[in-house]
Amino acid sequence: MDRYDLVFLRLLELGPFDRRSCGGWRFGTKTISDPIVERLIASGHARRDGDRIVKTEPAPRRST
Repeated sequence: MDRYDLVFLRLLELGPFDRRSCGGWRFGTKTISDPIVERLIASGHARRDGDRIVKTEPAPRRST
């Protein structure tokens, strides 16, 4: 994951991204582009929940 994407991952920890009516996503007044959200989803750090993007919970570690 790119260091730049870590900023958006941190924002997801604070709250979900909402779908904008004109396309893209927003967190408060910050606009977030579709490619950034696609990278977060592809990396498994986020998922789509209706018109929101939420952070996924990490998979529990298996003890050996």
